[in-house]
Amino acid sequence: MKRAQQKIQTRKNLFQAAIELFNCTGVEKTKISDIAKKADVSTGTFYVHFKSKEEIISAIYYEDFNNYMCNKIQEVIQLNLDWKKTLLKIGIFELDFTKKVGLEVTTIAFVANLQANMSTPGNHSKKRIFSNEIKKITDRFSNNNLAYQEFESIIRGVMLTWCFSNGKIDIIKLGNSLLEKYMNNL
Repeated sequence: MKRAQQKIQTRKNLFQAAIELFNCTGVEKTKISDIAKKADVSTGTFYVHFKSKEEIISAIYYEDFNNYMCNKIQEVIQLNLDWKKTLLKIGIFELDFTKKVGLEVTTIAFVANLQANMSTPGNHSKKRIFSNEIKKITDRFSNNNLAYQEFESIIRGVMLTWCFSNGKIDIIKLGNSLLEKYMNNL
């Protein structure tokens, strides 16, 4: 395996290990050495990739989420569905990732992203590459210039509702219901 590919695989392993441990034992109780051990790397290797648990959480919601969503969007586009069904599937994939990552990580990521946006407005949108793909879909098929913002508001609203309910609602069921209602009204 080439060095660049090995670096990518190591980061994937660290993301997966962190997500599993955060969901099992919580962010506070999870040690960086635990993440490294579960990812089968040294603690020093963790620090080559991330400075802290907060940084890996941010990377989960930017880098890992971007990679996941870019792949899923391409899969959905290959299905040649109408644009409403395409957006519905994309939205559910976003919520599925959120559910997989877990309540605590999602909540921490929201807080961190909101705080970061206060000091660097708009940076959040620049980091989310997959959002540009969603915007292209809404712009190409919708006469409604607000379609992208409305779609994003529904998805983020469902995520926040899930966080505020402490994970007691079914994020996928709620998201699917709201997205279907929205799509039917377009």
